Amino acid sequence: MAERPGWHGIPPSADRYVPPLQLDAPGSCVTEPSRSPALWVDLDYPDGSRRTVKGFAMAWTETMVLAQWIEYSRAREAWVEAARCRRRDLQPRTMHAA
Repeated sequence: MAERPGWHGIPPSADRYVPPLQLDAPGSCVTEPSRSPALWVDLDYPDGSRRTVKGFAMAWTETMVLAQWIEYSRAREAWVEAARCRRRDLQPRTMHAA
């Protein structure tokens, strides 16, 4: 019997995912944009390490941003201090004729 095509089981290393440190979600005054701006986010982890990831601002307040990024093939998100985020410029891809 042939195996079914496709990927089965949990994504690679998803069982080792450790969420970054994050702030509690705000209760009010949250802006949710129609288009999420691209950004760089500096994330701190419980072991003291820090990582910068490519992500998007899904919502924000005056002092916090709900950042979303892809890690281990899954969308992740966390509320972080706004100072930990920088705008990222998205350049359109151009197709070159071969």
